[in-house]
Amino acid sequence: MTQVPRDEAGPLNLIVFDPDRSRRMLTLLRLRRLGHRAEAPADSSFVLAVIGRGGVDALVVELRPGDTAVPELVEKLRGLPPWAGAVATFGLTTDFTGKATAMAKAMTLDGMALHDTEDRALEAALRDAVKARRGTPALDPTRYENRAAADIGRDRDRLDDLAGRILPLREAEEGAISMTASLLADEFESLGLPVAAHAARLLAERPVAGGVRFMGLASAVIAARSLLRYEHGAALRREAAVEPAAPDTI
Repeated sequence: MTQVPRDEAGPLNLIVFDPDRSRRMLTLLRLRRLGHRAEAPADSSFVLAVIGRGGVDALVVELRPGDTAVPELVEKLRGLPPWAGAVATFGLTTDFTGKATAMAKAMTLDGMALHDTEDRALEAALRDAVKARRGTPALDPTRYENRAAADIGRDRDRLDDLAGRILPLREAEEGAISMTASLLADEFESLGLPVAAHAARLLAERPVAGGVRFMGLASAVIAARSLLRYEHGAALRREAAVEPAAPDTI
């Protein structure tokens, strides 16, 4: 882990999570209009996988009283290794009753705002939340930036091989589960998939436990496959956009 230098005045790297597609798109558009880089992975497991690549300044979530998906995601984020502490958490809401504020306090979010907050105030609140997390050792995002499509493809193949070793664990004896899960954790770590590695270590420490830890590992690996597929596609597009060098002439 390294502390990544950040430009306090530059664009923030934001991950948005909101189960409501329409509201999610509106939030993305607004954050991008403010000049930030904002993305919204498909589900909570994918959110964590992306955060595990490093370079995320804040997780922006929608606060709806009675919702359980957001609190569960924030709890999972905070349950990751110490590097996850570098990611600020920020809530947005349309709730005027005070219930969303209570949710934010219960989740110990770093900040929150109403959707109708003016841009300048929202910008200040976002940066204050991120600033509160600065100084926490973070993952270096340059580890996996601009990799060649061929390298990512090899990682995808390797992950597929590892994924085949997970399903038999559900019916295995505890000793075999612990040993295999520990080996898988090391393999996932070497692939630059620390969230999947963390899930494997949890399974190794307390095998199956009603299936919850097994499902956590399976979800993390599925998300890792989605992440590598996304990165592979981006690498192919990047390489296709590079013009071939002109041939030497005499």
